Amino acid sequence: MSKFKNELKESETRYLNLINSILDILVEINLDLAITYINPQVNGLLGYSSKEFIGQRFIHLIHPDDRLRIKEILNNAIKTNDAISAELKVQHKKGNYIQFSAKGQLVDDNNHGKIVLLLRNITQIKETQQKLLESDKKYREIIENIEDGYFEVDLRGNYTYVNDYISRYVGIPKKKLLGKSYTTQVDKKTIEEVFNIFNNLYKNELPKGTFESQVIRSDGEKRTFEGSFYLRYDSSGRKVGFYGFTRDITEKKEAEKKLKQSEKQFREAYNRAELYKDLFYHDINNILTNIGISIELSEKYLNEPERESDIEELYDLIKKQFARGKKLVANVQKLSSLDVSEKSIKVIDAIKVLKDAINCIRANKRIRDIDISLDSFQDKIFIQANDLLIDIFENLLINALNYNDKSKVEILVRVSKELQKNIRFIKFEFIDNGIGISEEKKKVIFQERFIKEKGSKGMGFGLTLVKKILESYGGKIWVEDRVKGDYTKGAKFIFLIPEIE
Repeated sequence: MSKFKNELKESETRYLNLINSILDILVEINLDLAITYINPQVNGLLGYSSKEFIGQRFIHLIHPDDRLRIKEILNNAIKTNDAISAELKVQHKKGNYIQFSAKGQLVDDNNHGKIVLLLRNITQIKETQQKLLESDKKYREIIENIEDGYFEVDLRGNYTYVNDYISRYVGIPKKKLLGKSYTTQVDKKTIEEVFNIFNNLYKNELPKGTFESQVIRSDGEKRTFEGSFYLRYDSSGRKVGFYGFTRDITEKKEAEKKLKQSEKQFREAYNRAELYKDLFYHDINNILTNIGISIELSEKYLNEPERESDIEELYDLIKKQFARGKKLVANVQKLSSLDVSEKSIKVIDAIKVLKDAINCIRANKRIRDIDISLDSFQDKIFIQANDLLIDIFENLLINALNYNDKSKVEILVRVSKELQKNIRFIKFEFIDNGIGISEEKKKVIFQERFIKEKGSKGMGFGLTLVKKILESYGGKIWVEDRVKGDYTKGAKFIFLIPEIE
């Protein structure tokens, strides 16, 4: 029996040594909530000796604001045997209160219930938490006042935080944005692109990602945003989402676009000036050369009466060269007018203009046998055009005449309808029996830098002018062989102009 008592005493000693060595306060409370035991740690943490606490009601040591709540928790544990977990403030001997966390349980002690509580000083933790809250408050205040958007999203892309900038510029209150996916504001075309950028950052744990996207405001307006973002981690180092900054760059993008457009217009203007210089030099040089030779020969024949007919031919040649020069100047003016500003577009009867051009060519080309026929699906066809429409018809008809060495010039103008890519066009075909156009020339004949070779007929401006006018109408032009595969049998110029809806 004495051996059993000794073992029991040794066990109790070990237990007391254990509870006395822990850093927290261990307190035992009876069912009347009076303290029956408290370990020596109470002295270091609260300034009391263990004896000063024995018999005192535990509730009286607690801050008045916590007493009722803690009393209810303790009584509930006595009734239900539920575990106890709470935070409370206990008064130090000096009068101040210290923050503790309390964890415990109702236990049976020789058929007498008692509550065993472990009180841990969390003052430092609470102070740290408070500092974090204050720091977070300052951080949020800074974030709210910066002139950039700030956002936080979870891994699904749902907003967990946005600042006023984002709410203001997308036109949606913060409360309505939180919990919603960023994809509800991003233009559909950029959703996949932005997702891939975010996904790449997540998978490869890159230090930073950047994006640019079209954002749709609540009023339907599209704005362009650019931003940078970073991975967000929790306290255990797990990836939980992203945070980042963004700003509206719509005006910046528009300014860049205008600058590029301005640069493009400058380059185009320079290229046009070079084109006009080359073409003008080429054609005016030919004109002046022909006039110079004619004048020189005329002076030589003036004293030779038998050469009167030759002088008349030279005079006629000078008149023609003069007409060519006037046409050259007129073409330069027309090209310039297309470059500088749009001519007034209006509804025009294309067939009437076409007939006027045909009659004009017939009246001025009586020295040749010309057969111009018109095949149209309708007597009147209205299109959106301007006064330059007749230049298209005249240039193509003159081209068919000048590049034809047959004794009889045959030109068929066919007008029909055509549907391309759900757009309805009026189709014009100028089909001739002339010398045709080789495959190499077909590739460059409409290009602005194309100049006809020395000794060729025409002004060099004709097809460039035609192409420019048609493009201003929303049309297009190309050339084919009259007989497929054999360009020497004649050419077929085809152009389309959109039909009036």
